[in-house]
Amino acid sequence: MANKDISCHHLTVSRTARFFVAEAVGEPQRLLIVCHGYAQSAASFLQEVSKADLPGYVIVAPEGLSRFYRRGFEGDVVASWMTREDRLAEIRDQVAYLDQLANLLKDEYGPLPLDVLGFSQGVPTVCRWLAESEIHAEHLVLWQGMVPETDTMSRLAAKFQQGVDLVLGNSDPFFTPTREGHLQEAVRGIGVRWHRFEGGHEMEPLLLEQILKA
Repeated sequence: MANKDISCHHLTVSRTARFFVAEAVGEPQRLLIVCHGYAQSAASFLQEVSKADLPGYVIVAPEGLSRFYRRGFEGDVVASWMTREDRLAEIRDQVAYLDQLANLLKDEYGPLPLDVLGFSQGVPTVCRWLAESEIHAEHLVLWQGMVPETDTMSRLAAKFQQGVDLVLGNSDPFFTPTREGHLQEAVRGIGVRWHRFEGGHEMEPLLLEQILKA
């Protein structure tokens, strides 16, 4: 008996996403959307970002749509933005999700200026989103993550003519000299402002304050 042909199809469905909000200290003046890294939760990442003294900022942490247990079948539940499998569909879903969130926040808080931060796996996530989206962000911070494909970065560069802030930790185990060299080449010509701190693969609240208040 001959094998039957098997083909892959796609179906767009509604998903329920969740996001966490740290309300502004004082009158809301700006929005900051922060996208976590691989195997993190949005809630715990927001707690880390919120250690920065950012009065007037409403800080919003959306969570990746793919959740899993940190250790096999037990332990903390964490999230991921995507894998390499079916990546184009995953990217479309990310852009639609983050667009919808940004528009929801605009309805809730009014037309506040928007800043965006991506950490680790959140770096390519926010780059692809803002390159494809009509949403305008004033400030983009890429924290310890690799940027996506060249054509995405070219489109992104045209939207951030004042440059992008890129952060690396001097003790980050994920950034070998070779990988850092690849990153430097990938952002060549974009007008990146480089920042370093003494630390590993983590947020540094004081540096974040300095970047956003500059």
